[in-house]
Amino acid sequence: MTATAKKKDSSLAIGAVDVTALDRINAGILQVSVGLVVMLTGLAGIWGVASLISAMAQNGGVSGMIKGFMTAISG
Repeated sequence: MTATAKKKDSSLAIGAVDVTALDRINAGILQVSVGLVVMLTGLAGIWGVASLISAMAQNGGVSGMIKGFMTAISG
């Protein structure tokens, strides 16, 4: 039985698809995925900072926030 995979220019051809092309596609998908995760993490961080600023504005600054936090914990 002869092997169907042939070595050519440091790439392995399997059928009609070049393995180096698959590696480039996989790398592109990975880059998009990581970029999406980073973007969503940044969005969540911005949302958290905006929520903190809003809470400080509604409760009269840091001391009001600490007092409200302690009241929420102690009941």
